[in-house]
Amino acid sequence: MRLHRLRAIPVAAVFALLAITSGACQAPRDTVDILYVGNSYVYFNNLPDLVEGISRGLEGPILRGTAHTHGGATLRRHLEDGHLPGVLSEGPINGGDWDWVMLQEQSTLGTTYDPGSGVLGSPDAFHAATRELVGMVRAEGARPALYMTWAKEAFPAQSETLSRAYRSIAVEVGVPVAGVGEAWAEVSRARPELNLHISDGSHPNAVGSYLAACVIYATVTGQSPLGAPREIAGAPWDFAGRVESSEPTILVSLSPADAEFLQSVAWQAVSAQGSGEG
Repeated sequence: MRLHRLRAIPVAAVFALLAITSGACQAPRDTVDILYVGNSYVYFNNLPDLVEGISRGLEGPILRGTAHTHGGATLRRHLEDGHLPGVLSEGPINGGDWDWVMLQEQSTLGTTYDPGSGVLGSPDAFHAATRELVGMVRAEGARPALYMTWAKEAFPAQSETLSRAYRSIAVEVGVPVAGVGEAWAEVSRARPELNLHISDGSHPNAVGSYLAACVIYATVTGQSPLGAPREIAGAPWDFAGRVESSEPTILVSLSPADAEFLQSVAWQAVSAQGSGEG
């Protein structure tokens, strides 16, 4: 398993320097440290840096992100590899505490699916792993949440199955859900020309990851992402989840209309569901 500590978005340093040179004096902003446990649906397009970039462009806390990921990993695999307890106890900086831990199951609920119909298998393994992980996260004093994935491009009906699987276990264990898959389905319904997948029909392109980041931001903060930056820079990652360079790159760049649309859909998806915590 790889544990990545993401770098703060360099644009923030530029604004800080401008504030100093202009004599401005601003109170430091609160920070929220999030651990993302998942796979390529986290590290494609550097989702944690996108979430941080959104938060930096809005009022409120800065959402800093770290990822514990492996390509194709299920939540059960994260439990069985033995690394996660140490990652949870280490905390974000010098043994500090995590504020949130975002749990992302493998995209087909950790099961095989019928390649002809796209019908997904039982969510039982996902639910069992979630119960264990939620207990571990709470024992470390952090708030667990679920990052709901989306349907394969060829099988949009998977969205309903994924939603039921995530929502049912979330109610049972009393955690919020970042309903990315539900927002994804709404975008596909309302604007089918706005593609969210890459060519494999599974992974997110930059637009899809931006939508996911907006949903996660709204879930964690309870605030709307409307008005968030439409262009965000961060560390580039390769398809194996490795940081390619410490030099920042543009992770996403959207038109004003597309950014506002995605932000609006994300906020509607989150505000319609409430916190989900018991």
